[in-house]
Order: sequence, then structure tokens, then C-alpha cells
Amino acid sequence: MRSEWINELKNADVQGRARIIKELALSGDQQNLPILIQIAENDPDPRIQEYARKAAKHIYSSQKAAEPEDSNPNPEITPPPAEESQQDSDSEIRTRPPAEIRTAAQKVQRAFTLHTSKQTKKALQVLSEALKLNPALEKDTFTRGVAADLTGKIPEEAFLILKKPGGWKEIIDPNQAQAPQPATWNNTPSPAVEQIQEQGGESTSNLVQTWLSFFRMDEEFLKREIARTNTEDTLLSVLVITIAAVLSFLINGFFQFQLIIEMLGDQLTDLNINLGTIFFFLLLGTLIFTPLTFYLSAGLQFLGVRLFGGTGSFKAQAYLMALIQVPITALGGLISLLSLIPWIGFIAGLVGFGLSIYAIILSVRALKVAHNVSAGRAVAGIIVPPLILSFIGGCILMLLGSTLGSLLGQIQ
Repeated sequence: MRSEWINELKNADVQGRARIIKELALSGDQQNLPILIQIAENDPDPRIQEYARKAAKHIYSSQKAAEPEDSNPNPEITPPPAEESQQDSDSEIRTRPPAEIRTAAQKVQRAFTLHTSKQTKKALQVLSEALKLNPALEKDTFTRGVAADLTGKIPEEAFLILKKPGGWKEIIDPNQAQAPQPATWNNTPSPAVEQIQEQGGESTSNLVQTWLSFFRMDEEFLKREIARTNTEDTLLSVLVITIAAVLSFLINGFFQFQLIIEMLGDQLTDLNINLGTIFFFLLLGTLIFTPLTFYLSAGLQFLGVRLFGGTGSFKAQAYLMALIQVPITALGGLISLLSLIPWIGFIAGLVGFGLSIYAIILSVRALKVAHNVSAGRAVAGIIVPPLILSFIGGCILMLLGSTLGSLLGQIQ
């Protein structure tokens, strides 16, 4: 059993424990049976206990089914020897570049994540791409479980469909607006899935809907979103943040530079100041430093929460923070533009202050959910790193100042 599973089981909520149990079941590893039995006997949630019992039965039954039979039911068809099959598999793996093998394994994990987030169509496409990169994955236990879970078919039949060009589309019913729900390995949805189904319309289906749910991002909302964590959506959100920041600078900067030109007039020519060059470099700085600042800020908060007992991953935290920052950046740019209008500038300033407070509240919620910590620890994780950096920076400046003073004294 992976060490991260053990660590997460100690601190995970109901949804997190349900997800880990499903991963244990799909691994097909009998060494995980004692852990599942322990969960089934000791977990405080009866639903999780039942889910763990079914997961243990699934692993046991899959191992029994995998045992070779004494006789061949069809004498006309003789399977190849196990040694030859293994040699073929090893040879096939060796012919694949290591980069493709790694990419294929990552795609299998991505397909599983998409499936748990109920994005079945995309999960089927990603799994099909993984099999094209590395056909030897057909013998991988986890891949077989994902394929069966996605398609509702036995792994061999699922692979036959997925390996065909565009074959994954056959599993999707073209007459339905949504992909059909495949049979799960235990034919019973997990507690996490049941909760999402109960929430119905509140469950976001894409990034745009998530951004538009800005004022409904409570802790339960973020807990549902964390199950959808992926690097692609994080990068897309950071890209949108950067575009919004650049557009905001272009619009606000244009008006602000116009005011500077009106105020200084001919003095700019006398001072030999080229506002166009300044504007360009500020725009370039916005383009470069917006994503850089996002990741530096997220990294500092990650280290801060870790100091106070946080157990989450940077990937999950960055995903939630990116979702929050998209509407904050867009609304902040709009408020900045409205603040240039004299008769509503004061109101816009108050709204901007309120948005800043709400942004802090959302950041605390995101850190709580991502790292499973209390609100106090989340706040400390946000405040302490900047204070430490400020203290270190102040000490460095004092040291440099005293050194510079001593040098100047010696020169005099």
C-alpha cells in the first residue's frame, strides 16, 4: 500500500476515505486486504465500513478469478504458454521509449481521476490514448480495473473497443446528452458520489461554471472541487488570470497614462520621458509576473500551512487557489476601471475593499480543505511566511546598512 494512502486515511474526510478505498480496490493487491478489513471494522462512518467490506470482497474475488483453471473449457483453442506471453509483454515494453511508457502511465491515472469526477467521456478518450502509447498496459492490474470500471465490461472486451480508432466513442450513446453511467466494480456508488448526486445542480461540470460560482464557494463546494484536481485545469486558470490581469492593465493603464499626459504636458518632453516605453515594460512585467506571483504566493502558503500540520498536496492547493483567483482578478480589474469614474469611485473603492476581505476568506477556506487543518492554522499559514520573510529581509538590510556605514566611515 502506498504511503500517501496511509497518511491520507488518517486525516481524510468521508469523501477522501471513499476515494482511497476505491483506489485500493482497483489496485487488485491482496496486501491491501488487512487495511480494508481494519477500515470496515473501525471506521466511524457506517457507509465507509460497508464500502470497505465490498472493496475487500472485490479484491478477493478478482484474485480468485485470476487463478488458472485446471482444464481448458474449449479444447480447440489453446492459450499460449505463460512464459511466451510474459516474454512478448517484456519485449513490447522494451520497444517502447521510456518517455512514452511514463506518459501512458500518467494518462491512466488521469483517466481514473476524470472518471471519479464523472467526466466519463473524457476519461475514455484519455485511457484509449494511453493504450495506444503502451499496449502492454493491458496486463497492468490497475489499468484493467479502470477499463472495466469505465466501460462496465470485462477488461478484455473493454480493451478491444478502446484500441480501435475512435472505439471509445462506441461506449458513448450518441442519443444521450450525457455519457451513460458505467457499472462500477461493486455496482454501488460511493458515499462521495452519492453526495455529489444529491447536490445535483450545485455540482460544477466545467471550469466556467466553477468560476461563475464565485459567491457560493463554501467549504462543501471546495471539497467537491478538490476531487477534480488536475494540472491542466490549474494551468488554464492561471492563463485566464494572466489574460485578465493584462486586459485590466491595458484598459486602466491607458486612462491613467492619459491623465499623466494631461497633468504634466510639455514637462514630459523636457524630462525626456517616453511614456510609450514605460507602458510597454509595465505591460511585459504584468504578463511575466502575474503567473510567477501566483505560484510564489501559493508556494509560501503551502510551506506556511505545512509548518502548522497541513497534510495536503501543492497540486490540490494550487488548483483551488487558481479557481478562486480567476473571478477575483476579473472583478478586481472591473472595480479598478469603475474607480476612475469620479462620482462612483468611492463606492467602487468600498466594493474593492469588500472583495479583498472575501478573497482572504476564500483563501482560508481553500487551505482548510486542501490541507485538512483548522481555520486558525490556515490563517497562520497565510500570515507567518510573509512575516518571516520580512524579518529576514529587515535583518539583511540592517546588516548591509551597517556594513556600508562602516565602509563610508573608513573612507572618510
